Amino acid sequence: MRFDVEPENAKAMEDLSKKSQRADLENKRLIFWQVGAIISLALVFFAFEYRSEATFSIRDFNRSFVDAPFEIVPPTVHPEKLLPPPPASSIRIEVVDNSNKDVKPLNINAEVSQNEPIKYDIPKIEDEVIPDDTPHLSPEVAPEFPGGLEALMSFLSKNIRYPAQARDQQIQGRVYLSFVVERDGSVSNITLLRGIGFGCDEEAIRVVGLMPTWKPGRQNGIPVRVYYNLPIKFTLR
Repeated sequence: MRFDVEPENAKAMEDLSKKSQRADLENKRLIFWQVGAIISLALVFFAFEYRSEATFSIRDFNRSFVDAPFEIVPPTVHPEKLLPPPPASSIRIEVVDNSNKDVKPLNINAEVSQNEPIKYDIPKIEDEVIPDDTPHLSPEVAPEFPGGLEALMSFLSKNIRYPAQARDQQIQGRVYLSFVVERDGSVSNITLLRGIGFGCDEEAIRVVGLMPTWKPGRQNGIPVRVYYNLPIKFTLR
């Protein structure tokens, strides 16, 4: 096989062949890099170890004071308040002469025989009973609607008027109320616990306020105030 070399490439090949290996710096690139790195590290180390020889002197600062007159403020003297004169006494003191010999001496017999019993009159102190007005949650005897639970349900069904707004919106559910049955059986403190709105809550409170007198609850045989929770169901038919 025969390869023909162009004149320009042939001249370049001839120049490379004539170049001396000592003049080739490519072989010494690693050495130059190492020398440069050593010189850089030496300069950094020298910069950290360099100390300045400059000295600083501390000057004495003399503080001058201005001769200014010192003003003394006299203390405040409050006028002395005199006490008002004591009120005139309306008690009249009479001097009694104890040298009067007509006064008869008192004879006190303090002798008591051993067989005679000694009686002590100790007054009886009755404890004041303070009634507890806190309503009970679970008394011994629970309050009762007149006629029982069936009469209560009948009373609610006869007196409740279904609100028109709830009827139009097809609203149904339970309204939970809480009230207090007093010692005399009356109903007070009607509170809404959970409602369904649309006028049902107000109607339930109105009907509970119309209730007759309950049979009050009892604790230790004494009528007491009792909390009572009542759910009222609203149902469309």
